[in-house]
Formats: sequence, C-alpha cells, structure tokens
Amino acid sequence: MIRLKRSLPLLAAVVLMFSMVLSGCGSSSNNEKNASEKNTTKVQNATKEEPKEEPKEEPKGDPYEVTLYYPGTPQKDVALVEAEANKYLLEKINATIKISAIDFGQWDNKLNLMISSGEKSDIIFTAAWQNYTVNVAKGAFLPINDLLESNGQDILKNLDPAFLDGSKIEGKNYGVPTNKELAATRGVLVRQDLLDKYKLDKSTVKTWADLEPLLKVIKENEPGVTPFYMSNSNGNGLLENLDWDYLGDASVPGVIKKVGTETKVMNELDTPEFKATAELARKWYKAGYINSDAATSNVFPKEQAKTGKVFMWTDGMKPGKDKEEEASVGFPLTQIELTQPTITTGDTSGAMLAISRSSEKPEVAMQVINLLHSDKFFNNLVNFGIEGKHYVLKDGADNVISIPADADANNRTYNPGAQWELGNQFLNYLWDNEDPNKWDKFKEFNSKGIKSPALGFSFNSEPVKNEIAAVNNVNKQFKPALTAGAVDPTEMISKYQDKLKSAGIDKIIAEKQKQLDAFLAAK
Repeated sequence: MIRLKRSLPLLAAVVLMFSMVLSGCGSSSNNEKNASEKNTTKVQNATKEEPKEEPKEEPKGDPYEVTLYYPGTPQKDVALVEAEANKYLLEKINATIKISAIDFGQWDNKLNLMISSGEKSDIIFTAAWQNYTVNVAKGAFLPINDLLESNGQDILKNLDPAFLDGSKIEGKNYGVPTNKELAATRGVLVRQDLLDKYKLDKSTVKTWADLEPLLKVIKENEPGVTPFYMSNSNGNGLLENLDWDYLGDASVPGVIKKVGTETKVMNELDTPEFKATAELARKWYKAGYINSDAATSNVFPKEQAKTGKVFMWTDGMKPGKDKEEEASVGFPLTQIELTQPTITTGDTSGAMLAISRSSEKPEVAMQVINLLHSDKFFNNLVNFGIEGKHYVLKDGADNVISIPADADANNRTYNPGAQWELGNQFLNYLWDNEDPNKWDKFKEFNSKGIKSPALGFSFNSEPVKNEIAAVNNVNKQFKPALTAGAVDPTEMISKYQDKLKSAGIDKIIAEKQKQLDAFLAAK
C-alpha cells in the first residue's frame, strides 16, 4: 500500500509528459499543415498575379516567290513595281512576286514551252480565245475549287457566280475570271481627231461594210496612216468578229449562233457569213485599207496605234473602252459597236488567271489572286504602278488618276494596260478622261446581254485532242492570210476545207454536238 502511494506521483509525471509529447506532435502537425496551406495560397496568388506568357509565333520560313505570266507589253519599271509589291506581300502572306509580261506575238510559243517542259510557274493568264480547254486537257492547270474555298474567299464573295459557273469544265474550275463586264460585243476603236478633221459621221455605221467610206477618206488623205490595222498577234481580223458562240474555246472548231435558239454545231467555213466576211476583207486589202503585213505582223494593234499611224482597229467593246485605251495609246479615241451585247461561256472565261500544274505552292498563288480581287492597293499597284511616279491622284479624289506632269504620254515607263486581265476591274482607278459612272454603266451593259442558248457549256476536248492539234496546225497555215484578206477566198476556202477534213474537223464537230446535246438535255 505504501509502495503504491509512492508510485502514484511518478505515474502522474509520466502521463503528464506523454500528454505533452502528444500535444507537441499535434501542434507540429497542425503548424506544418497550416504552413503548407499558406505556402499553397501564396503560390496560387503568385500564379494569378504573374502575367501569362504569349504563345511564341511559329517561324514563317522562307518567303515563296509567285511568278505571274500574262500576255502584254513588257514594262521598263517592272522591277520597281515588284519591289513595292514585295514589301506588301511579305507582310501580308510571306510571299514575293515576279511579274512577266510576254508580247502577244510570242505568248503562244512561250506558254506551250512552259507547259511541255514543266517549267516552274504559278499564275498564268488564260482565256476561251487562248486555248483554255486545250490546255486544261493537257493537264497544264490545276483544278481550283478547293483552293477557292480555302484561300480565295474574297473572290467567291465579290465575283458574280455566273463567271465561275460559266467557266467550269465538267463541273470544275481551272481559272479565276477577271471581275469585269460579263456581256460582250465587238466593234472598232477609231481616232477621234481624224474623224473630226474630215467631218466623218460615225452614226452612219451600222454594219462592218458601212466602215468602208471612212476608210476610203483616210486612205486618200492620210498617206502615212493605215486605215484599218490588223495583226496576227491576237486575231484582230474581220473573221474574228462574226457573231458565233465557240462553245467555250475559240481555238476549237465548231460554232453555233449566239442569238436565237438554234443549237446545231457548224463548221464556220461552211457558212455564208464566213464567205461574205472573207470577201469583204479581200476587197479592203486590195484597196490598201488593210496593212500589207496583216497576216504576219505580231505587233499588237494598240501598240502600233501609239505611233499615230493607225486610224482604226477591231476589239472587244464595253462601256468606256475607248477612254480606257486612250490612256495607253496617247490619242483621242471613240468606239463603234457593231454586234449586240451577248453572254456566252466564252465571255465568262474571256480573261482568267489559272494556277499552273508546276506551282510548288498553289495555295500561295491563290492568295495572290485573291488579293488582286480584293485589295485595292495591291490591285492598283500591279495595274498602274507607283503613285507619284507612274500616276498621280487627282486633288480631292481617291479613285481618279492622271499622268504625272513630267511624264511622256507615249513613252511611259509603267503602263501595262492589262486591267482586264488582272483581278477585279471594279477596284481599278479611273483615268481623268474616263466616265466617273463607268462601273455603273458596266452593270447596265451586263443586264442587256443576250444569253447564248449554250451558256454554261464548255467543251471537253480530251476525246479529240489529237484532231484539235492537227486542225490548229492547218489553221496556222491558212487562217491568218484569209483573215487579213491577203488571199483570194474563193480559191483558198476550198483548199482550207479539204485540209481541215483531212485533219479530223468532222470528228471534232460531231463530238462537240454530242456533248452539247447532252448538256442541253440535262439542263
């Protein structure tokens, strides 16, 4: 009992010490927990307070050079314009541009060489009158429907759908049409100063034959001036002005009438219209109204007109065509329209930019075409050059330009005159001699266009591509001289027909008729 009493104080002390230890452990654990929580809160607060790092921009890589080829006159200052364009394109799409204008007389050979050799190229001008379907059949151009969706959104937004629908080949697009007049008519551009000098009345002209009295006056009174200038460079002869629908490509034989409901495909050489026009050309040639080298000259009519030695030449007409060309030619012009405004598949594909099969970055090429259709600065830089050097903006106007005071109107260093080939004409500046309502008149002109019964049809030349090649060789042999009036049509047409038949023209026309009939039946 005494031993137990003596042990109680010791036991109490042990219990007390054990309790203190437990209490200390619990306090330490709690302190650590609290410290941990405080540290976590500090970290969280610090994270909230520190600004987030912006994601690093991916490196763009080397800029891609986009080559642009179109038929036209090479320009002295093209390198200066390229340099300005490149500053802009590098920032916009990490690309540069190389602009190459090829003289019309050399265009076909240059294009054929590029296609056959597989030479690297990106953007190439093409048209219904420039072997469009033939070159598509060769595989020269890429189908661009997907590229339009991914990199050509502004084209799809701004371009009348009729252009893209009308220029399709078997449901696919191979070129971006220029946004310009949709309807088309043919006629002549005439020196206004010479009309005034001899008091010639253009209102008396209703047909091609009615031009003859005007030509006679110039022939008799202006010995240094060609009354009616023709060139082999772009087929600007009377026979090119017949009112035919060539069904998508004027380089492939087989035509129907644009106006009316007749859809029989014809060989134009078999028609009375062809014979009568060839006889008229022959009459004018013999009278000295047409230049003697018309069948062989590769000088584009408007280039020859700059010399002041041309009175009249044929061209496609539209509102303000005379004033548009006047700025390039340097002489006052007027226009005489001699056919009705019509709309054919060939008109919707009368000027296009295609992307070459050999392009290494077709998506970048499409971005450049998209800018030509949507970016006013870039479009006008390519078409008119550098402000202050190649043109000046008129005071108080943001869309009207004039030639710099110190520039030579007939020897300018950058004046391509190729707006109708390159992009969206509705973005173009207007020269100070042009009608300020020009673009409204374009819309009115389009609304008056008579639609061909074959509108929307494009011929697929693949089944007869060998025959087309053979026929084109025959055309080169006969058509320039016949068009110029340099040979007797009575004798020459018969020989021409025989050669065409041997080359397979009947097979081509039969295939065209077959495809057209199928198109019309489906429509």
